[in-house]
Order: sequence, then structure tokens, then C-alpha cells
Amino acid sequence: EIDATIARFDERGIADPLIGSVHDPIYQGAGPLGMAGVPQPKPGAVTKAHGGVLFIDEIGELHPIQMNKLLKVLEDRKVFLESAYYSSEDTNIPRHIHDIFEKGLPADFRLIGATTRTPDEIPPAIRSRCLEIYFKPLSSEDIGEIIQKAVKKIEFEIDELSINTIKKYANNGRESVNIIQMAAGLATSEKRKRIEARDVEWVINSGQYSPRPEKKISPVAQVGLAYGLAVYGPNMGTLLEIESTAIETDKGQGTLLVTGVVDEEEMGGSSHRLKRRGTARGSVDNVMTVLRKYLNIDPRDYDIHLNFPGGIPIDGPSAGVTIAVSIYSSIKGILVDNHIAMTGELSVRGYVKPVGGIVPKIEAARRAGAKTVIIPKENWQDIFKTLDINIIAVDRIEEVIEHVVHPYGINVRTNTVSV
Repeated sequence: EIDATIARFDERGIADPLIGSVHDPIYQGAGPLGMAGVPQPKPGAVTKAHGGVLFIDEIGELHPIQMNKLLKVLEDRKVFLESAYYSSEDTNIPRHIHDIFEKGLPADFRLIGATTRTPDEIPPAIRSRCLEIYFKPLSSEDIGEIIQKAVKKIEFEIDELSINTIKKYANNGRESVNIIQMAAGLATSEKRKRIEARDVEWVINSGQYSPRPEKKISPVAQVGLAYGLAVYGPNMGTLLEIESTAIETDKGQGTLLVTGVVDEEEMGGSSHRLKRRGTARGSVDNVMTVLRKYLNIDPRDYDIHLNFPGGIPIDGPSAGVTIAVSIYSSIKGILVDNHIAMTGELSVRGYVKPVGGIVPKIEAARRAGAKTVIIPKENWQDIFKTLDINIIAVDRIEEVIEHVVHPYGINVRTNTVSV
């Protein structure tokens, strides 16, 4: 095991705890072999792990030079060391040192690396040689368990209100423990052994913590309100509210106002950057086309205001079906089933296309209180049959509309309401 944050190395090869180095005879501490002018190879962690497992903590912090050396070792399964003081013809050098310089040190191992960096920050060459495993983000229940254990360890007491407040703001175990420590310090200053809500609130306000974006399904069905699903941060899912209103106007004179989405995004590296229209904004245009072509609704006859509440800029194509349901509901004046959440990109031909992050999205829907999740047919996995939430896979937007608004009496085929 080696910690990449402290695995310092010298570009001259004098010291490298990961790959290995050579102690040249001119440096202090060379011993008797140094007196004879013999360079001494020092095996690194890759050689010590030969035949076993090498665990590199915070592998994303490795210096690019070390990363390249590690790639070479993974390819050759050996470490070749160099020294200006080595000569294959020098008879003073022991045979085993000759073998090391000529044949290399063995380094055949299984590499396991851990990092908090995002995948795009890790060199593709390293990622291609590893199986990527993503840890499940901590839920509110997990945070609650960490809080209870932290309070027990410092021999304090805490009320339920304080626990719920911390669960609302702490994104991980470290943040929750930090809040507990600070709140306990405030309680200690007042000679108390019980952490109160005011202590926690002071810490949160002083630290400017932002609440976790966790929302709950509304207890009542509403017109124009549909629930989508999104992914943020380290593959964490969240419920996404999408609301709209539609006011009938003169034929063909309607307007469209969209708020809460990213209108423009940048792509590319430091040397070459491109700007394009936000993909969420593009999804709205797709919905307008589908409403006219396949759902017999002309949105140009209405003043439509589509809003993504919450204050978090939304981008990505996966809200397409949710946008369509929301606007359809507003124009028809029909309630949307409030127990259904959905995700899927909508094509201009009315097909529901696959999206990413399906598993965390389903988990977010379950936490939010949804009973059913609608997903693209191409995202279906057999493991979904074992979940305690109903998963419906669809291929067309008409199927989505039937599942979400048909229970309230609308016939999608004829656009009539049954009484």
C-alpha cells in the first residue's frame, strides 16, 4: 500500500518509493558498496507487490511522470533502473546487481487505486487497464448512522431535530462529523453535554453549507407539474420538478418562455473551445415538434411558460419526456399522476431515447416517494424486476402520456376526456 499524496520522487532517480531508485555511490549512506563505486538498486512498491496486490490511495494525485512510469511497469511487468555509475563490464559489481540492471526487477501485480477525482481527470491509459468501481453515495439514512456513532464516541447526546438538520446539509460522512465536532465545541463552551438544534444551525450558517438537493413527491396531483430525474455530483440522483402553464392565445401567435435551464454551454480544452446551445434547451424544441406531429397539439396557439424550479441550472437531454408531459398536461388541463417519475431523451420522431445514470435516478425516485419510474426501453435491466418500485420501460412518447395522464380520464388516441 502506498499513499500517492506523499509518494515524493526525484526526477534524477535518486528517490522513488513507487517505482524504485538507485543509490549511487557518490551519495551519503552508500556504505561499503559505495566505497567500491557500486550503484545499489532500491526496489519500490511495484516490486514489493510482485505476485500480489498494490493499493495506491489517491491515485489521481500521482505526478504525471510517475503515472507514465507506472504505465510502463504495467505493460512490461518489470522495472528497469538506470545509473550513470553502472557498467556491465565492471567486475566489482556483484552478480545479483548485474542481473537487476540487465533483466529488471519483477513487478507483476494487481493494481487497485482509490481516488475522489472524477473519471475524466484520470489518464485514459490507466483507466483502460482497470475495472472502474463506483462507490454508492451516502444516503440520508447513512449520514444519520454516522452522526449517531460520532455523537456516541464523544459521549454527547443529540436530539432528533439536530440529526435531521445535519442530514439535510451534510453530503458525506466527513462533513457530518465536522458539524458534530463544531457543535459539540459550542455545547462544551456552555458546559452542556447535549447538542441542540441551535448549535447545529450556527455551524451550518457559519460554514455556509448548502442543502442536499433532495425533494419529495407532492401529496396531490397537479396540472402542469411532472417529475423528472437528474444526476449530480458523484453519480447521485435527485428528483427534478418541471412545471409549466399554458394560456390560449390567438392562433399561431403563442410564445414560449423557458426559465431555469442552461441556455449555452462551452466544450473543449484550453486551446480550443466551442459554444453550443444547452442540451436541455434543445430538448424543449424537440418537445414542441413532437406535440404538433404526434400528439395533435399546436403549441403555437398558446403562451407557454416552462420552468425548472430549484435555483440549480439544469442541462442535459434526459428531461425531454418530462417536459412533454408537463406541457401536454398544461394545455389539456389534465392532472399528472404524482406517483410517477420519469426520465428519457425525446427525439423529434417521438421516440424515447436512452440516457445515463439510470440506477441512481431510480434510487432517487424511490427516496422521493415515487411508486413508479418510467425509463427508456433501451435502459431496461433484468435486475430492475427485483426492486421494490415499479419500473416501466417505454419506446414512444404516446406510451408515456398514457401511463402518466390516462389514469385521470384522458384518451391519448382521441384527445377526449372520459367522464
